[in-house]
Amino acid sequence: MGTDRCAYLSRLRRVDPVPKIWLALTALLLCVLADSLAVGVFTLGALSALNLSLGGQKAGDLFHFLKVPMTFLIIGCLPIILRPIGTAEALWAFRLLGRWTWGVTAENLRLGLLVLCKAMGAVSAMYFLSMNTPMTDLTMALERLHVPRLFVELTELIYRFIFLLAGEAGRIRVAQEARLGYRDFKGSMQALGTLLSTVFVRSLRRGDRVFSALESRGYTGVLITLPGQYAPGRWLYGLTAAIAVCQLLILAAERGLLP
Repeated sequence: MGTDRCAYLSRLRRVDPVPKIWLALTALLLCVLADSLAVGVFTLGALSALNLSLGGQKAGDLFHFLKVPMTFLIIGCLPIILRPIGTAEALWAFRLLGRWTWGVTAENLRLGLLVLCKAMGAVSAMYFLSMNTPMTDLTMALERLHVPRLFVELTELIYRFIFLLAGEAGRIRVAQEARLGYRDFKGSMQALGTLLSTVFVRSLRRGDRVFSALESRGYTGVLITLPGQYAPGRWLYGLTAAIAVCQLLILAAERGLLP
């Protein structure tokens, strides 16, 4: 389901998840803090290349996952690029209702592209982690990094309930389709509303049953799992340092700090 399928098929599946976390987190933080278009583009390209080369991901799968946030971000950046400009010099402009001048200025275009590239660079860093590290390995790695136990437990339970919600919604939709619930637009809207309300109630009931099942098996607030057997991933720390150095060098060159 989603990136889980890629994670379990990844070449890095059996590599220690802690170095992968540090690689993704370091690249993400530097990409966001650098406030640089070039650093964002480099992070997107570098982490995507690592996904393809080290993780063995298919280019089509990677693009499939990237296009969803990319579409959302492009739509979100349009109001930054296209806005009322007043008397500013515009690259392109038009009159709206004969009163307001809207257009694209060089500064607004730069700001919109900066937001887009920074966000996509951060997304690529998170995809490197999620497409090469199964959720069970990630939660155990968080425990090793001394993340608060409550946070880890909530993460595990939320992850479990994603599949619970998806399963309930799938069964309800099949039943609705068998009764021709999606035969036209009006029927589709009514069926969708019924699905959303019903899946919420059923999920609450399923959640109570899941919690009761946990308690009947001795659950005391801690989910105990066996640690996995991983290949050493210390070489990823060197890769993390190399990517960080490249990001900093690009930032320094962009700011004119290099001779």
